[in-house]
Amino acid sequence: MIQLIFVGFVGVATLLFVLLLFSILGKPPGEEVRQRMEQYLVETEMAAEQYHDPDEDEKEPIEVNDDDYLKETRGGGGGAKKILANMGTIITPKGMALRIADQLAKADIPLKANEFVAIQFLAIMIGLIVAMGLLKNLLLAVVFAFAGYFVPLIWVSYVKGQRVAAFNAQILDTLVMLANGLKAGYSFLQSLEMVSRETLPPMGKELKRVLKENSLGINLEDTLMALNLRVESEDWDLVTTVVLIQRQVGGNLAEILEKIGYTIRQRMKIKGDIQTKTAQAKISGLLVGLLPILLGVAIFAINPGFIMKLFTFQYGMFRGWFVVVAGAIWEGLGMYIINQIVDIEV
Repeated sequence: MIQLIFVGFVGVATLLFVLLLFSILGKPPGEEVRQRMEQYLVETEMAAEQYHDPDEDEKEPIEVNDDDYLKETRGGGGGAKKILANMGTIITPKGMALRIADQLAKADIPLKANEFVAIQFLAIMIGLIVAMGLLKNLLLAVVFAFAGYFVPLIWVSYVKGQRVAAFNAQILDTLVMLANGLKAGYSFLQSLEMVSRETLPPMGKELKRVLKENSLGINLEDTLMALNLRVESEDWDLVTTVVLIQRQVGGNLAEILEKIGYTIRQRMKIKGDIQTKTAQAKISGLLVGLLPILLGVAIFAINPGFIMKLFTFQYGMFRGWFVVVAGAIWEGLGMYIINQIVDIEV
């Protein structure tokens, strides 16, 4: 049975490889230029669709194809990326591609959605081939397949979190520079331009994108809200809200930004105090959650036959591994509840 499954996966992989060869070698002359022109048109249409003027809702909307995110390019276009892109286009549903492209953009990862899905597919296939072809173990094949699917997603989530943390760390300095620029007589846009030149990524890169979108005719309010959606930062959400209100009702923006900076500084101080006081509870929850796993590994090292009864025991419809699954579920639920208790929002 395992051999048949292995042959089936090898056949699917061979078919995809042949399709990739036809898609790469069958490109007409000038394809690179045509793709760049299509990318420029797609980006323009996406910007116009996402940041339309509310007063122009009665006008005919711009049609944007669902493949826009598939055509979106970030980073270089080497041979390996072409192979990944062609493979991902074959196996990536449009709806999933939209969601993945959004997460990749928020993490600032230079991959297209179909390239990312192709990486997941290759990771799953390699894991299955190693587990069933070399080790001939169906259980390991399932584990490797799940790892090949979820590990890239976890990596994207981690990179996204690191980027948001780096962005938050630059907010206070950005507010100080904006306030000083306004006091010096600069306009808000001029202050943003100055900060974008003097600040390192990700803040500088995001502010440059705001200015570029505004120069293309998009309202500044819409570009700031789009930035807020990209970074998903609670502190920057406060800054955006205050700036939008000030542009509607007026006021001394430099003084407002200084007060916002003070508020954010106090929030960061309170968050630090909370993290210090809840660190013991978090470590305790982690140790309690890992204790059964570590104990099981220790028993397996001392007496493998004893611990393997959990996986080989049978009594009617009951199987020993039912206990392992139930224990893993309750362990995960317990760790989740502990994290929710000690996760205090400010």
